[in-house]
Amino acid sequence: MNLADMSWTEIKEAVNKDPKLRIIIPVGSIEQHGPHLPLRTDSIIAEDVSKKLVNRLPSIMFPTLTIGYSLEHMGFPGTVSLMPHTFLSMIGEVADCLSKSGFRTLILINGHGGNRALLDSSITSIKHTHPELELYSFTILDIARKKFTHLRKSPPGMIGHADELETSMMLAIHPDLVQISKVISEEPRFPPKVSLESDDLQNVAYGWKTKEVSESGIIGDPTYATPETGRLLLDYVVQTISSIIEG
Repeated sequence: MNLADMSWTEIKEAVNKDPKLRIIIPVGSIEQHGPHLPLRTDSIIAEDVSKKLVNRLPSIMFPTLTIGYSLEHMGFPGTVSLMPHTFLSMIGEVADCLSKSGFRTLILINGHGGNRALLDSSITSIKHTHPELELYSFTILDIARKKFTHLRKSPPGMIGHADELETSMMLAIHPDLVQISKVISEEPRFPPKVSLESDDLQNVAYGWKTKEVSESGIIGDPTYATPETGRLLLDYVVQTISSIIEG
């Protein structure tokens, strides 16, 4: 069920029937993903995972929040970013409205890595204001990377953006939106021992702009991407999130 397709009476009935009814909120972005992927890649992935979760868990899906915090990708035509305070306000105000509608469990499914820090902060703030709410935030790429470690063909340092991981998931979800003829590999120009790989991100946060580290907007090697890898990653993400929510 999608909240936007329901009437207010249907929502009231659903919440009254199950006071613990969950609402799943996909969060994405409108940002460059190289020459081969659409601007709404993160939103597509977040929405796909959310739909799969709605099919597994008693829940209602919220319309995808398609604009995120994407300042790192400004400079590439089409990228649109909210400022941090605007993004935080949006998440907080959506949560406030959903709480007033009777929902008590909110699950944020995030498709853009750049949103994560703000979402982590937002659910802490929301919990302070609404102690009655149960709040979760999941970042798809962070979960997928655990499985991807065993599937990847990309060499070290070549995972970051519009790469093998994201392109594989898009090939599994929306192959018609992947322009294979435009797929290229580009190694980012980060300082030594700095990358967007999970191990390096645990050691240091580094301020960067995509335009300074990549000509194409790609950080990594999407030439290795396959739909089979994408399906395995998406299944793993959905299973992992479901197991955490169900306990």
